[in-house]
Amino acid sequence: MLTRLRDEERGVAMIMALAVAFIVLLLSTVVVAQSIHSLESSGYDRERLLSVNAAEAGTNYWYAFLETTPPTNMAANGGCNAGTGKLTIGDVVQSGPSLAAFSSVGTFYAANASTEMNCSTFTDTNYPAFVKVESTGTINGSPNRRIETYVRLTPNYGGFSAAILAVNGTTITNNFTVNGDSGNDGDIYILNGNLVIANGMTLYGNVYVPTGTAQFQNNTVVKGSVWARDNVDVENPATIEGAALSSEGDIIGSGFINGDATAAGDVDSTNLTIGGVVTEFVSMPEVPMQTFPQITSSTASWITAGYTLVDYSANPGTTKCLKARDWIKNTWASSGITNALIRIDQTCTYTPPNNETYSIIGHLGILSDGGFNLSQRSTWNGTSGSIKNLHFISVYSDTCSGTTKDITVGNNTNFNSFTQVSFYTPCRATMSNQNAFAGQVLARDVTLGNNFKMSYKPVLVPGTTGVTGFKQDISYIHE
Repeated sequence: MLTRLRDEERGVAMIMALAVAFIVLLLSTVVVAQSIHSLESSGYDRERLLSVNAAEAGTNYWYAFLETTPPTNMAANGGCNAGTGKLTIGDVVQSGPSLAAFSSVGTFYAANASTEMNCSTFTDTNYPAFVKVESTGTINGSPNRRIETYVRLTPNYGGFSAAILAVNGTTITNNFTVNGDSGNDGDIYILNGNLVIANGMTLYGNVYVPTGTAQFQNNTVVKGSVWARDNVDVENPATIEGAALSSEGDIIGSGFINGDATAAGDVDSTNLTIGGVVTEFVSMPEVPMQTFPQITSSTASWITAGYTLVDYSANPGTTKCLKARDWIKNTWASSGITNALIRIDQTCTYTPPNNETYSIIGHLGILSDGGFNLSQRSTWNGTSGSIKNLHFISVYSDTCSGTTKDITVGNNTNFNSFTQVSFYTPCRATMSNQNAFAGQVLARDVTLGNNFKMSYKPVLVPGTTGVTGFKQDISYIHE
């Protein structure tokens, strides 16, 4: 008979406990290893995300750089490689706790979009039409993520790149329309103070308020973007179809922003209807700035540009304004002068009589020490064949005394399709013309009357300004 050698089972429990403990230890090791792996993967994903953000910061830096940098300053930039013709810009990005950075390289192209241009050769007359930017972002030196963007460039000419430029804060309570020249480029600049649009405006362009706030009410529609240093306030039913940006303030209101909303402060995404990406509490560049041109009484640059200084002293009239008006009306056509420059060195107001018609056979510049009053109906017809530039210029002064340098346009003053008109005064321009004209309005103070209409055309003044930067039309942006 077989019998057990031992019936003793003491110690089995310890063996089972050790086996269970070993299994738990193995499971714990797997969990810890998985956690470490997940943490490392999460950290790497975060680094990749920050690298992309840094690369995008590089493209955004380029957009601001192109907006505010003259081509001659690009040539002087330390990142311009005379050998390759390319321009390199790099910087660090505040990302914490790690250090993010970008290095972005711009390749410039001529108007044919295939010929590369050398950044060391740029001048006011030799500048690029396109740029391709390749921006590489890193976090702690790696990983590398790259974003590429291709941009069409349109030159800014100081204040002459604005449809309406006002030096002082502006409140507009009437309906008006500003059309663009090439797309949505009928821009408004308010250099000092705030902009308030209190009634319906349709603007085919952008709004820049570099030292104040921008507020839009009622049925205002901005087809482009709005960028202010301080708050951007969009009240229902106002609409910004592009982006809204605030460099130091908040974006508030109850209206509509179809594009992105980006602010150094808060974005009220609860009350605003925002179609794009909301980014708040971020470091922002300064608002793009224009300079108010100082157009003086000097005639030398006009003559160099092909204008002829007119002698109108023999014409009838008690003031030089009347003599000049008579020359344009009755003498120009038979004078043999194509591009005429009239210098009125007297503080009088140039005032056409009611229902007067003028034939504009070439470019016409009127430089006056006084102002212009086109409140009566007058018609200015450029002769067919080419566009004629028509300048109403009250020459620059540091101060305004009364209304002697003001410009007033109203009562259906007509400019035909062969004219481009610039109104310039260092004082006030009051525009209430219902008949749309093509040109610009540049003044210390701007008042727009009801149903004012215009289309932006840059009407450059000889010798006054060069290229101050570039507007951008982004063809693509991708990683």
